Amino acid sequence: LALIQNPEEWRKLQANPALLGPAIDEIIRWVSPIKHFFRTAVHDCELRGRKIKAGDNLMMVYPSANRDEEVFTDPFSFRVDRQPNRHVGFGFGVHMCLGTMLAKFEMQILFRELLARVDAFELTGRPAWVETSFVGGLKRLPVRVKMKADTRQAVAA
Repeated sequence: LALIQNPEEWRKLQANPALLGPAIDEIIRWVSPIKHFFRTAVHDCELRGRKIKAGDNLMMVYPSANRDEEVFTDPFSFRVDRQPNRHVGFGFGVHMCLGTMLAKFEMQILFRELLARVDAFELTGRPAWVETSFVGGLKRLPVRVKMKADTRQAVAA
């Protein structure tokens, strides 16, 4: 969806497939599949002038962290060449998702194949999101795909 809404970024990725690694991190940052986690403070501390006491419940909001203006230059723009990209889309530290590397690997395979075959995408309807408060993403993305000319000929043969 982000690549459809930002076609110049799809063209940038087509022109430079070496951007695939950074593009995948940007897609994860942009979508932020993990929405939030709750934690309990184990000791008293202060964060940005706010006192947090041991036992206080805290909510970490990952989409907000992934738009933090102190961390990301122009955080509300989708950029496939964003580097560095210290997103927390799969969590952080000891709480990082165990499937992070597999998910990134699967995305590399998918996008490598799309880059080889697809010229452009067109949104043909309204996207639908999974209604959740924990892990989310697209439920439905109606698109029309314009294949590259050489791919269409290969399929027809």
